[in-house]
Amino acid sequence: KIISFAFRLLGNIFAGMVLLFVMAFLLPIANIVFYGLELFVGLIQALVFGLLTPIFMASASAGHHGDEH
Repeated sequence: KIISFAFRLLGNIFAGMVLLFVMAFLLPIANIVFYGLELFVGLIQALVFGLLTPIFMASASAGHHGDEH
C-alpha cells in the first residue's frame, strides 16, 4: 500500500505540473489561477494522505488472532 500511495501521489503531482506548463504556454495570465488551484489540490491531497497513513499503519500493526486463544 505504501508503494501504491507513492505512485499515486507522484502521478497527481506530475499531472499538476503538466497542467501548469500547458496553461503557461497557452494562456500565461491564467496560470495564476491554476497556481491557486494546484495549491488547493495539494492541501486536500496532504489531508487525505495524512489521514490514510495512520489508518493503514494501525491496520498493519493490529493482531490477527481471534478470541479463541
